[in-house]
Amino acid sequence: MEIDAKLVADLRRTTGLPMMKCKQALVDAKGDIELAMENLRKGGLKAVEGVKDRALKEGLVYTHTEGSGACALSVLCNTDFVARSDDLRAFGAMLVKHLYTHAPADRGAGESLRSMKLPTGETVDETITGMIQKTRENIAVGAFARFRPEKGHVFVYVHHNQRIASLIELEGGNLAKAPPIAELGNELGMQVAFHADVKALVREELDPAWVEKEREIFLAQAAEMPEERRGKIAEGKLNKRLGEVVLLEQPFIKNDKETVRQHVDAVSKQAGVPAKLKRFARIGAGA
Repeated sequence: MEIDAKLVADLRRTTGLPMMKCKQALVDAKGDIELAMENLRKGGLKAVEGVKDRALKEGLVYTHTEGSGACALSVLCNTDFVARSDDLRAFGAMLVKHLYTHAPADRGAGESLRSMKLPTGETVDETITGMIQKTRENIAVGAFARFRPEKGHVFVYVHHNQRIASLIELEGGNLAKAPPIAELGNELGMQVAFHADVKALVREELDPAWVEKEREIFLAQAAEMPEERRGKIAEGKLNKRLGEVVLLEQPFIKNDKETVRQHVDAVSKQAGVPAKLKRFARIGAGA
């Protein structure tokens, strides 16, 4: 049957699918665009299942600042081409802004957002399913973090490739108006971005199970040493390892003669504005 070209164009605009596929769908549906769209979606859902196991190696991070707070998240996919497409960029920008107000927690994984309603009326899951149908790539929301301080300011650092973002919450008054403190926030954001293995602000925040596993590894490494020295050697290596993953104990990125804690104290004193590093988050998109 003859299909109106405008119908084909309308269906293509709605679905993002190739012109010939849209035309065939309309032929099969005898010109009924609603039925054609329904049939395409049914077929598309099968295609979605076929790509959901593909590795999410690419993606970008998105940030949103509002007042003294900020939010960051990652949107992951299979290729850099799709990661930088207009559709994914629009989705990431919309979601991170929406998340600042509607996030179910201050930190989490994208899986927890699947049923969240977006300003478009669709859920996150429905929107992603539509983008998978259109791009034929696996797409998912990665980790997110949202900090809204009661007293302080959140500084945002985004690496130039837009694949790593850091949120740094400094506690104190009028922090954003003190240039040395703003520079400190940027430096700490860079520090966190460049250390993918940073796990906690202080040792007390580390997972005890992880610490114990590290201790077991170092004890195994010292197995050839005399028994009376084995425990001391293992504890020495463990202490060094903990210093590598605890942010306040790390050597400061621009001066390894001082720790992050020492640098924060020095800048705070210099600026005459008491500032305390309260928490941080590192959001990576395949990085």
